[in-house]
Amino acid sequence: MQMLVGSVFGFLFVVAIGVASADDTPTSKPALPEIELAPAVVVAAGVDSIDTNAVTRLTAQSPAGSQIGTAFRLDDGRVATVTHAVLDATELSLSGGATRIPVEPTNVLSSRLHDVSAIVNATTGPSMRIAEEPGEIGDSVALGGIPLNNRIDVVTGTIIDRTDGVGYGIGRPDVYVLSAEVAVGWSGGPVVNASGEVIAIIVGSEQVTGVTLAVPIEYLPEP
Repeated sequence: MQMLVGSVFGFLFVVAIGVASADDTPTSKPALPEIELAPAVVVAAGVDSIDTNAVTRLTAQSPAGSQIGTAFRLDDGRVATVTHAVLDATELSLSGGATRIPVEPTNVLSSRLHDVSAIVNATTGPSMRIAEEPGEIGDSVALGGIPLNNRIDVVTGTIIDRTDGVGYGIGRPDVYVLSAEVAVGWSGGPVVNASGEVIAIIVGSEQVTGVTLAVPIEYLPEP
């Protein structure tokens, strides 16, 4: 199968031709399973489910150049983001408004397999709590991220599936498939349930169907 190199949220990735990506026009797409919606009595996640004060811009400098993404603070002291944003970084910073906080690359704990990283000893401030239970198919969720205009955005959607990410062009063994569209720069943003608790980290999107892919928060490295 032919392969091509593209960019998801400004970061390098390899994807089989015919599989959608954030930047390439696909020729085919994986079949989406039927959505079993949660019962109507379940409170839906809304745009106010995310504490946007806990979300921050991530900027990284590496031999490959400058990269940007999204990160967010957790109440256990870690700052969550994606590994492809911080890989081989020589300089890192978190910023919100006019404030920029430098981060030592040695304070980054990464899982390359799952593409999620935790920054430790970085910053304090508003934070989010990790959900005690994983999300289920049909659950309502809210997603947060910082696109290229540097303004925090929040969208809502539903968990469509939890599956292997290979069929969607990313080599992650366990991802949520979400019925929400995100933009360039959202990589590393939080996915929360109706209670505002984090269940996953955004790692990519699939263009044809408009779904977003997110890695369960359980894979975030711990000190």
